[in-house]
Amino acid sequence: MKITGFPFSNDFEQSFHRNHRRHPYFVSKFANAANSKNGCSSTSQKSSEWCSCLNLSSIPTKAEELHVKVDEKSQTLTVSGKSETESTRRDGVKIFSTHVWTKEIRIPDDVELKTIASKLHENKLTFVAERVQKEEDKHLEIPIEIVDTPALD
Repeated sequence: MKITGFPFSNDFEQSFHRNHRRHPYFVSKFANAANSKNGCSSTSQKSSEWCSCLNLSSIPTKAEELHVKVDEKSQTLTVSGKSETESTRRDGVKIFSTHVWTKEIRIPDDVELKTIASKLHENKLTFVAERVQKEEDKHLEIPIEIVDTPALD
């Protein structure tokens, strides 16, 4: 029996569109407002923070069904979850489905892995972490010496 028209699989792959964006849920902690269609705004390469956002609206997954792991060696963040859906066809047949999914996200080399935080808000899973500041990016303060020069009369 072939099941067609099941909404879960129509845009399953679109849920995993990778981007480095910020979600409005983090405005209070991480400061930028969102203005793009997926609820995340961009984070520049020079930003002191790294962000990645997954839209889980087509695979609604409860927070307790999400699992996140970070592999230090490969600099990979792995998100997995279980989504349970229910739909009723026009002929009255009820379909119950359980989908187990996984997504790997490559973490840039300059991200401090121990600072990665995640939040789930309105089916958007957002990861935020601090970037390691490179030596050339650090600002050095140069002390200014104030001297009292005698007047030349």
